[in-house]
Amino acid sequence: MLSHDEDRHLQEIERWFEESDPAFTRMLRDHRPPQHDRLQSAGRVAVDIVGVLMFVVGAVAASAVLMVFAILVLGVAGCLHLAAHA
Repeated sequence: MLSHDEDRHLQEIERWFEESDPAFTRMLRDHRPPQHDRLQSAGRVAVDIVGVLMFVVGAVAASAVLMVFAILVLGVAGCLHLAAHA
């Protein structure tokens, strides 16, 4: 909770913004944060699953090439997750 003086000061700042730049104030009021796209989330999870399955199949089949490729896919999946949260 803000004190009475802090609340009054904040209201003065808001009024100043409304008077000096009404378009900017309107933009801030009407702004909606971006929604997470379910399709992109599903795509990231699909890349995770494909990478893990490739790694398991490569380990069972003793295929070093498939395991290395799976590690690369999992690295890409990690980058996708990091980029989504940045």
